[in-house]
Amino acid sequence: MKFGVFGLLFYPRLTKSELAVFEKIKSFGYEGVEISLSEDFMSLNITKDVLREAKNVGINCLCSTSLDEKTNISSKDKKIRQNGIEFLKRCITTAAELESDVLGGVIYAPWGPAKRGPREQEEWEYCKESLATVAEYAEKYGVFLAIEPVNRFESYFLNTAAEAKSLISEIGHPQLKIHLDTFQMNIEEDHMYDAIKEAGNLLFHFHCCASNRGIPGNGHIEWDEVFKGLSEVNYERWLVVESFTPKVMEQEFGWQVAIWREIASPEDIAKKGLEFLKTCYEKYVKL
Repeated sequence: MKFGVFGLLFYPRLTKSELAVFEKIKSFGYEGVEISLSEDFMSLNITKDVLREAKNVGINCLCSTSLDEKTNISSKDKKIRQNGIEFLKRCITTAAELESDVLGGVIYAPWGPAKRGPREQEEWEYCKESLATVAEYAEKYGVFLAIEPVNRFESYFLNTAAEAKSLISEIGHPQLKIHLDTFQMNIEEDHMYDAIKEAGNLLFHFHCCASNRGIPGNGHIEWDEVFKGLSEVNYERWLVVESFTPKVMEQEFGWQVAIWREIASPEDIAKKGLEFLKTCYEKYVKL
């Protein structure tokens, strides 16, 4: 396994002036940083600068993103679906430029409570059609799409590993994988071990979060069953410590993560979280 950290833990938006944080991330012992591919980030045209700085300090870039109501690929409005497909294609080319083989996140429907009511079959079918198109494009760039089920307060569309697996199975494209997150699973899954086993060999990206998005190891996440599951499905990719700086609330999407207070310092979340995860890795996986 390799260990990464979510960039928005340290900054509300990534600009050239924030690239110095990569050296700090490396000094903590991380091998990767996850970059959130928002419209804002991609409009800055700093991809080459980001990759150059990452290479200079010796860390890898990983990528994730999310859709909104204007880029909803499951929308009944064909124009909105097309907007979403084009947005995801731009994310894929950006991920490839950053030499990331993964684009994770909420890439199937809007992130946030965009509607009242359960998912409709028509939306499910539109999502399948759109993701199949995007997956074909992603294959050309060697980027895998890792679908992240999130909790009911952040999405009406996919909440569990089983639902994500069902969507991928119905589409049947090898470029589609699963992205799991302990914060999300803590709310929606009966047992994290079972969810990880359900994902099985489709599991391609993994976020490690405390139950309150503080320091991994604090809170009530069942880490024993998490690492037991990861070991049994032979997961050998990235474990990413995910949390957010409260300053992210200044951004348009900030209310969706609802970080109203500093639960712990970014440094403590990153350093102590990594120490804890490495201890778990030694206990369950490396043996």
